[in-house]
Amino acid sequence: MKTFLFSIYTLFLFINTNGQTKNEVLFQAKIENRNWDHLYIKDTDYNTVQIIDIDNNGVFKANLSIQDGLYLLFDGSEYFKIYLKKGYDLQITMDANNFRETLRYSGTGADINNFLSEESSYEVDYDYGKLSRSKTSKKTEKLIAEKEKTSIRRLTANPTFDKEFVNIELGAYKSHSDELRKYYGELREIN
Repeated sequence: MKTFLFSIYTLFLFINTNGQTKNEVLFQAKIENRNWDHLYIKDTDYNTVQIIDIDNNGVFKANLSIQDGLYLLFDGSEYFKIYLKKGYDLQITMDANNFRETLRYSGTGADINNFLSEESSYEVDYDYGKLSRSKTSKKTEKLIAEKEKTSIRRLTANPTFDKEFVNIELGAYKSHSDELRKYYGELREIN
């Protein structure tokens, strides 16, 4: 009987351990016109966390054992933000010659990462010149506050986003606004 109970206990332990295979991020990328035969996952301080080599089929594929959070994906030419979380099964397709327009995510975690891609395009297209052209610090502050409010509205429009991700992005928006205030305040003092 003890052997039987030990066997049952061992089986439950084994099942429980195997059920926790979601401690990794499954990652795959198919990149047309790629810049390198490697993709680099970097932390937000640009330190390399993992290098992913291309396989014989032209696909970058890896199981990533990393902490949940924001990272940078570097293809040899461009950096873009990516949010990775244990249990994600994320696929990327893009053309490196036109990556902002062709970058698409699918699989678990795609909603957040497609949002990050859209946010990147928004930042590139934002008219920062209007901040430079504003005549008063009050007008500059109003423009910065509007930009931050618009970003927050886009972020919170999707209630299914991971709470940790939302908190990270809210902090990033505040930091970005503070940097803009500092930069344009110093610029105003110089002029």
